[in-house]
Amino acid sequence: MIDYQHKDATSVPEAIENLYTILTLLRSPEGCPWDREQSAEDVSRALIDETYEYIDALHEKHNTACAEEIGDILLNAFMICRIHEEQRDFTPVEAINTVCAKLVRRHPHVFSTAIAEDSSAVLDLWNSIKEDVEGKRAHSEDFFSRVPKSLPKLEESWEIQKQMRKVGFDWPDITGVLDKVAEEHRELVEAVEQEQRNRDHLEEELGDLLFSIVNVARHLKLSPSIALHKCNKKVRNRFNEVVKRSEKQGIPLDAEHADALNKIWNEVKIEDH
Repeated sequence: MIDYQHKDATSVPEAIENLYTILTLLRSPEGCPWDREQSAEDVSRALIDETYEYIDALHEKHNTACAEEIGDILLNAFMICRIHEEQRDFTPVEAINTVCAKLVRRHPHVFSTAIAEDSSAVLDLWNSIKEDVEGKRAHSEDFFSRVPKSLPKLEESWEIQKQMRKVGFDWPDITGVLDKVAEEHRELVEAVEQEQRNRDHLEEELGDLLFSIVNVARHLKLSPSIALHKCNKKVRNRFNEVVKRSEKQGIPLDAEHADALNKIWNEVKIEDH
């Protein structure tokens, strides 16, 4: 047993110290076996999950849940810091110092004499500092070397398109993007309608359509992952209601009763709007 008495903090530094102290104790030999077993890879997956839980709470405008989920995000971020500190990779102080220095360096329009009148100018300044001051340029043999390969594929498509846009390779407005979606959709339909369906060709055309949909999201400044996340949640809620109503009406959940289930679905859909 570890002798520790928690006391609520009254300042940000004190709160951060409390959290890091607790995590350090949990990872200690006298602490929790499960926490000690966690690797940075394990915790990074939890960090992603907690981020989406925060997004859910944010969309629901549930401030209490937002605070809890942000706390969970910080927990996982600092747990990763602690693991790296144990491995003598770096300390949390070094990580925070690095990001603080970077923020000051990349905001010369705030902390120095540079001028940026709008957000577009800020982004241009930010990117020029990344490349010219910090030397973060693409490798000569891979224009997309700055795009992490571990990104979820929707985000990777987004980042690939952003890199192309930086050198002027982009549609001037969303009209061309929507036309491209229609074109890719037609090509997928044609591939599906072929007598001898070539799975490699179908997969290629499906990928092209998904890539063009991400391009629409980027032009609309909407996250495709969050849009899909919200759609998944909506479908889950609606179909759970379909299941509930079908049970009350004695309608089995099977293909033979698809028409009746579709009727309930449409009712739920209308009520949901």
